[in-house]
Amino acid sequence: MSINKKPKISKQLENYYKAVMKRGGPTGIFTQAIVDEYESAMKEETKPELETKKINISFLKKGGK
Repeated sequence: MSINKKPKISKQLENYYKAVMKRGGPTGIFTQAIVDEYESAMKEETKPELETKKINISFLKKGGK
């Protein structure tokens, strides 16, 4: 990886990260997960799969209602 080149990250992940930071940073578990994922992707070397990396979020029901 060259010095002036930043890793290519999914545009969707980058847009989520920018939106979270614009609103003052992560305040909940979902926004913290987005920030963590973005920061870990920035630390990795440039790899082709970073451009197509997707975020999978699942919602779990609590209670028997």
